[in-house]
Amino acid sequence: MNILLDYEVHVGAVQAKWESFMRKLLRVIVLGFTFHTASAEPIELTCQTRDPESGKIVLTAEKVDPAHVGVVAVDVWNYHWCKTATMRVDAIMPRMNKALDAARTLGMTVMLCPSDVVDNYVGYPQREAVFALPKFPVPAVVNVNCPPVPDAGGCACGREKCAENYGWDGMHPALRIGETDLMPDTQAEVYAICKTRGLTHLIYIGFHTQVCLLGKPMGLKAMKSAGLRCFLARDMTDAHPGYDPARNFTPDLNTEQVVEHFEKHLAPTISFQEELTKLGKWEAKWVVDPVRITPWGTPMRPHLFEQPITVTLTTPLEPGAEIRYTLDGSVPTASSALYTKPLVFTYTTRLRTSAFRDGRAVCLESEGSFARMPPMPPAPEVAIGDLKPMRNVGFGHTYGGAVRYSGHTKPPQKDKSNLGQDIKINRTTYPRGMGVHAPCELMYEIKPEYQRFVALAGADENVVTLSNGSNLAKYPSVVFKVFIDGKEAAASPVMRVQSPAWRFDVPIPAGARIISLAVTDADDGSREDFADWAEAGFVTTKSKSP
Repeated sequence: MNILLDYEVHVGAVQAKWESFMRKLLRVIVLGFTFHTASAEPIELTCQTRDPESGKIVLTAEKVDPAHVGVVAVDVWNYHWCKTATMRVDAIMPRMNKALDAARTLGMTVMLCPSDVVDNYVGYPQREAVFALPKFPVPAVVNVNCPPVPDAGGCACGREKCAENYGWDGMHPALRIGETDLMPDTQAEVYAICKTRGLTHLIYIGFHTQVCLLGKPMGLKAMKSAGLRCFLARDMTDAHPGYDPARNFTPDLNTEQVVEHFEKHLAPTISFQEELTKLGKWEAKWVVDPVRITPWGTPMRPHLFEQPITVTLTTPLEPGAEIRYTLDGSVPTASSALYTKPLVFTYTTRLRTSAFRDGRAVCLESEGSFARMPPMPPAPEVAIGDLKPMRNVGFGHTYGGAVRYSGHTKPPQKDKSNLGQDIKINRTTYPRGMGVHAPCELMYEIKPEYQRFVALAGADENVVTLSNGSNLAKYPSVVFKVFIDGKEAAASPVMRVQSPAWRFDVPIPAGARIISLAVTDADDGSREDFADWAEAGFVTTKSKSP
């Protein structure tokens, strides 16, 4: 009887969830087919363009019914192969959420367009409703001619440039998805929304301006050619960045140049914040913008460097604010060190920064994490792959001394990745080592002649050999640790795909008995946490020590 009751409760819960989903889907579909026949009070946008020759700013006013306006958010991804680009998306999220919330209350249609990962949202009412829209032929109304847009190379990390992969698998987790938002992907889908909802004007926000906002099928150029009046919100976009502090070229300057190019050759821009302020939808007291750091390493994705690096702090949306910072881990205050010029770091550094005006914080706090690489260790004389470990545990279940490895994970592999490929870290292949899946530990007996443990350790890079890491390259995140007789002797920062291999050169005290080589999952789950101890082993003569 209890089993039957439990079954009925379960079925009832499933049915209730299904009915709730269908109600939401029906509501979105109905709204998708609804034309906006009743006009709201028109709003007046201040549009900024530039003379193509002189660059002189030209301001015009344009009135429009907000019910005829769509806001298109392009490629607000949860990851980018450039760590600084990833954090610059993160930096705009609080501002973007405020703007989208206000747009919804004004009756504007919000379209969220994560392009190549949009189909990871199948089953969402906001995506399914798009498929139910009637089809319309897309006209070619405007022949859009735009000169090539400035492109700074796509990586804002300076000398230590990031390697390209396609690791994003969705939109930024902080992005609020409205119940009546829509998720189109193609020019035809956006055009169908505009036709069914009577949209005539589109405001574009998102990333990366000169690539995605411009060139994607739902992008500004495509919809302008179809006859829509398009605007770029210049305060809610960020260009595909570049960074060269030697010539004062920063991602903010790159974005300014791209925005000016749009204003000269493609479309007017607006300040979304200023427009919403005029309408009483933006409060001056809101603090929504963090100080931007370039390059922008974080504790979970640190910036690794060998030579001294130059770090730039900016507040492009809070001009004139005093940037304050600390390097000792303390919270920055209005009396902390004043930023007056780019900082040069020569050692591992934790940066915390905020910005103030008249003693009041006007920016959210930012944190930067920078790790100086140790010197290159010597090659081992005794490779760990040639030794029998005292203990060998990996990703799975251990019971009675036996390990039941999970899924496609294997025991640590000699001279191969855990899945049997070549050991590869940061675009370099290594002939020797051990391929593991975190969490994992290898334990070895220390022989009297062992003087040092050496290794090059990193996240295994084979995940990017298939479809350039699509949907997966964001996940590997591991920390390597060396314990001698139960005490931590050395550790790496968090290592990510295509980060340089961390260099271990650990002296072994006289009389030490056991060394443990642990790889942890960095406390964020173990999905795709394949890792390599490359060129790992022992130096047996002091003469080979650096």
